[in-house]
Amino acid sequence: MSRTIKVGIIGTGSMGANHAITLSRNCPEVVVTALADMDGKRMEVLAQELSNPHCFTDPSSLIEEVDAVVVASPDATHAGYVMEALELHKPVFCEKPLAGSIEEIYRIISKEQSIGKKLVSVGFNRRFDPHHTAVKQAVDEKSLGSPLLWKGEHRNAKAMYHNTGAFILNNSAGHDVDSARWILDSEPREVYCYGIKSRETLGSDACDLLVMNLLMDSGSRALAEVYVNASYGYEVTLQVVCQEGVVQSNPVQLTTLRHANHRKSYVSDDFRSYFARSYALELQEWAASIAEERPFRGADAWDGYMALVTTDAAGKSLKEGIVCQIEAVKKPALYQEGVLC
Repeated sequence: MSRTIKVGIIGTGSMGANHAITLSRNCPEVVVTALADMDGKRMEVLAQELSNPHCFTDPSSLIEEVDAVVVASPDATHAGYVMEALELHKPVFCEKPLAGSIEEIYRIISKEQSIGKKLVSVGFNRRFDPHHTAVKQAVDEKSLGSPLLWKGEHRNAKAMYHNTGAFILNNSAGHDVDSARWILDSEPREVYCYGIKSRETLGSDACDLLVMNLLMDSGSRALAEVYVNASYGYEVTLQVVCQEGVVQSNPVQLTTLRHANHRKSYVSDDFRSYFARSYALELQEWAASIAEERPFRGADAWDGYMALVTTDAAGKSLKEGIVCQIEAVKKPALYQEGVLC
């Protein structure tokens, strides 16, 4: 495919704007030709930075005009726009979560199966973060023996939207579920989740520090801490304990200050700058997969489904204080490794 790929961005908030600029600066195969948002003023500001693509208040009109779509609108709208793109057999990159309910993801997976081709890519960007990919490579090489325990810390300086446990699980903890599945190369079988309200000033339904304990099909474990009001900054770290050793990512230190007999490291509170490299690599791969007419090498609709079915079970565990089985459907052939599509 030698032609330029016309991409439209649905949602011009934090992630949508970030993806639009990243595509424009880092992906020569594509041009961002259309934006859609209900906030016209915000959309116009971004359009000026992007050499004035077409602006729509109706995302359906955008989907009809472009070759490929990025969905970065509010979570509850994701599944609908993804399905519209699939109806037209257009590639779509969707920010997590892929849908607001398991039933919506069933429909997306069923539609892809009927098409016979993977067109949906999901924004689990840790698969492209150099620190995470180095850990993945070390685990896959098997020199440390089999992995036994995945441990992750996922901290935000301040909750961007809500402090409720169910919202945090579906909106944020999906990243941790996907990381554990990907690095351990195993599906979660059961989950126990508990939480803490970090401050009395938060609402009565707040539960902003969550811990998920996952049992994987392989017998390994995954232990994820997700704390959305950590105050000091944004940080994601990872450690994998194996039979013969341990591999871990080191905290990202953007700046170090030496002063008055102390050495201090600066921690950004902006997840976009923290993961800037991964977002660029992820979108470069997505653009290349469209240009080369091959499947995306990152997360697909099945990965989006497994993240949501796991965080849904974690939400039930959190509410009822029990270990919950993760009831997942059998993985369809389309999403098996080695399947050409």
